[in-house]
Amino acid sequence: MPGDYYINAVMRGGGFGGFGGAFGPGGAFAGRGGRGSGGAPGGNEQDQTNYAPTYYPGVPSVNEAKPITVGLSQEVLDVNFGMQLVKIARITGHVANPDGTMVTSGNVNLLPESTASGRGNQLGVNFGGRIEWDGAFTITNVPPGRYVLRARADDSLIPLFAMQPLSLNGEDVSDLNVALSAGASITGAVTFLPGQGPAPDPTQIRLSAPSTDQSDFGPQPNARVDKDGRFALEGVSAGSHLVRAAGNLRGWILKSVTIGGRDVTDTPVAVRSGETLGNVVVSFTDRLSEVNGKVTDDGGAASPDFTVLAFPTDSTLWRPLARQIMTARPDQTGQYRIRGLPPGEYYLVAVDPAEQGEWFEPAYLDDHRAGAGRVTLGDGDVKTHDFKVRR
Repeated sequence: MPGDYYINAVMRGGGFGGFGGAFGPGGAFAGRGGRGSGGAPGGNEQDQTNYAPTYYPGVPSVNEAKPITVGLSQEVLDVNFGMQLVKIARITGHVANPDGTMVTSGNVNLLPESTASGRGNQLGVNFGGRIEWDGAFTITNVPPGRYVLRARADDSLIPLFAMQPLSLNGEDVSDLNVALSAGASITGAVTFLPGQGPAPDPTQIRLSAPSTDQSDFGPQPNARVDKDGRFALEGVSAGSHLVRAAGNLRGWILKSVTIGGRDVTDTPVAVRSGETLGNVVVSFTDRLSEVNGKVTDDGGAASPDFTVLAFPTDSTLWRPLARQIMTARPDQTGQYRIRGLPPGEYYLVAVDPAEQGEWFEPAYLDDHRAGAGRVTLGDGDVKTHDFKVRR
């Protein structure tokens, strides 16, 4: 499809996380020194090396990469770049509980720092390992770069986490001490704005706090609202989060999230380990907006093989978890309906359904602004927009 793309090359079987899981300690890959991928440096042997995941035009990070523009029916030739031969490191250490005792079960995970920058997770390249019975862990085959090390215990009644930055230059890191701490708590109440029908049973609502900076690690907590509308969400990892709702809402949608009267509905909230974030009010409304219409071809026949995409004209909202990005597939008659968009101004466009998920990428949305329809929605508004598409 036309658009801007980043090109990434990864050595198959090179032992890097996400692509070379079979090449762990003692695995098949050997560096220039002739050792297995888990071997530690020793004696006069040469440093172990490998080809790091590399982006065009030959850089190690997606933040330094240059996009390749592909036009309609265009061939882009001679996209050439060299892979980087780098020293790879081995990380060993121990993970401890808040009281100083060793964790007996859990996981450690190492992600590129660029993951939290909104540019993606380097095509799935990540590194990790299990925490052993004595708290020890080992992560192998890590190329130079800036990372975030995360840990989570499986042997605790309450979720315990750790997250710390780590810079590597090809040298092994030994005896790294990682201290876990309790997650944060978010407490408050839900309210239902006066509307057209009776409010739903609040106990059917589940609240969660998805991460906006990739700090989530392992099962994510959720909280059930009690009959009085109160909730307590425990075990939220440190980092930036949004508050979101799920459950049997029966025609009600999230209207706003406030903390002490400050609207944070679409603003990530930073929480710290052990912190309790109170006075959170989650409001719902049954005044749902709607955009409907028909998707047909030039001859007037229904074209159900498309997806109708609505996204905000405000580009600061082009991000994962955005409430302002929704899609709908037309039925066999070409009719579509999108319900529940928050008030605002939107672009509307019919896109290839095979691109599912790409519509949260800013570059993808930017490419589809040209020629898109526009619609402004308020609470309870119903607007119609039809599409003519070419097969």
